[in-house]
Amino acid sequence: MARRRSHHRRQEHSWAPYRGDERPVREFREHDTHSLALAYANSYEVGMSSLGFQRVYELVHDTPGWVAERFFTNGEGMPLSVEADRPVNEFGCVAFSVSFEEDYLNLLRMLDRARVPLRRGQREEWDPLVVMGGSCAAINPLPMAAFVDVFALGAGENVLGELLATLAEETSRQAVLERLAEHEGFYVPAIHDPEAEPDLPKLRKMELTAEQMRAPGHLPTTCIVTPRTEFADKFLIEMSRGCPEKCRYCWATFGMGKFRWHPTEYILESLERARPVTDQIGFLATAVGDHPEIGRILREALALGFRSSVSSIRIPAVKPEVLEPLYESGARSITLAPETGSDRLRLAMNKPITNETLLEKVKLIWQHGFTQLKLYFILGLPDETQDDVEAVLDLGRACRDLMLEQASKSGVVGNVHLGCNLLIPKPYTAWQRVAMEEERSLKKKIAYVKRAASREPNISLSMMSPKQAIWQTYISRAGSDAADAIERAARGESIASILRDLDHMVHPEVFRELPGDLRWHFLRMG
Repeated sequence: MARRRSHHRRQEHSWAPYRGDERPVREFREHDTHSLALAYANSYEVGMSSLGFQRVYELVHDTPGWVAERFFTNGEGMPLSVEADRPVNEFGCVAFSVSFEEDYLNLLRMLDRARVPLRRGQREEWDPLVVMGGSCAAINPLPMAAFVDVFALGAGENVLGELLATLAEETSRQAVLERLAEHEGFYVPAIHDPEAEPDLPKLRKMELTAEQMRAPGHLPTTCIVTPRTEFADKFLIEMSRGCPEKCRYCWATFGMGKFRWHPTEYILESLERARPVTDQIGFLATAVGDHPEIGRILREALALGFRSSVSSIRIPAVKPEVLEPLYESGARSITLAPETGSDRLRLAMNKPITNETLLEKVKLIWQHGFTQLKLYFILGLPDETQDDVEAVLDLGRACRDLMLEQASKSGVVGNVHLGCNLLIPKPYTAWQRVAMEEERSLKKKIAYVKRAASREPNISLSMMSPKQAIWQTYISRAGSDAADAIERAARGESIASILRDLDHMVHPEVFRELPGDLRWHFLRMG
């Protein structure tokens, strides 16, 4: 594809300190025939914490003739690459990784800083082709369809090869769009119009299959270790995909396919890649503790001298064979997701775990020496009552009391953190059609929880704002008609002002139950 040379004055932003802190796990060539602008629509600190983003960076460099240069939101003015301080608009294609709907605004702001027209229909032949991948591309791409030229649907291993081949072999923007539109794993808004063509054949999301995961070369791991991330100095390893549970609110369990795991031998082999650059390992997955050999993996990592941590684990997976090696390797914090303090609501969301079972697991956690417990909850669930809200605090107090009981023996006092989100009905979940609870009602519940938690020693609280939840619900379930609102927000208008203009009380996207025909169902989950 044609590329233009940037004539815009560069904004000073030094990536040198970032480059100096990076410890690549392998060598990456700096130049080749083709180069891809690989952008994460958030800061370096957030983007380099994304295992998916790092995986795609490595896959590009594994492709003969290709290198990638990374872009993040840090700085002002023209976005420059971490590798070579090159302006993003010198590239023929900029591929964004977007995992959170809130980052739609960052994507548009980066394009605006690069002097790239925000609307795809206004771009010229020399403007970069804008590609969007990541989980948001497959949840519901319609709200960003006015801005993105191509959506990559699925795992990088399954879509990146065709994308790079097409970019290398086709000489015009239109030729690239037409070719990608013919291949599975791509949604091209200029050619596919599901809102105008309801009978359009479903487009397929190209997930990483269990068969692929059993083959060598498909284990996502960190390729660049750095202290400047949410997981500072950690070498991250993906353990599995999907989840054994089918919680009604969770996109990951429905959108990522059946639960499947990476073979133990590949995970253990990857530890050898980490040894030269770090002694810290982070095991990541929706259900880390459900890997059939999690205990062995943690013990062998410990024997090799690694300090290990895990992302949140399912409550049934809290067992001594998991807790013991984690504690011995230095971990002191565990994250669980009971979602509600009520057995009744937990059963209704298809998470049949009782408070009695949960508290048995929490007691086990404290007995193994852990001092920090994070509990994730959701407020605004269907049929939720004030008693259910109070049950969240009751459960937090019960977990705190178990901690104090153990502290009387050990002399070490810990903390229970309650992380409360609001229900955001997501596409492809069992609750994709449900109405969001009214803002006034949510505010009352939030005020109550904040007031009650503030009076409790050894309990801390973080809370999602209703405006944030309403906005996210809107852009999660909207169609291409959300483009104007998203662009207004990207240009600095307040979300509160935009929501007032949209008058969500009459918008079914948020406060009313959705009908049977859902516009994002032109995608078929793999």
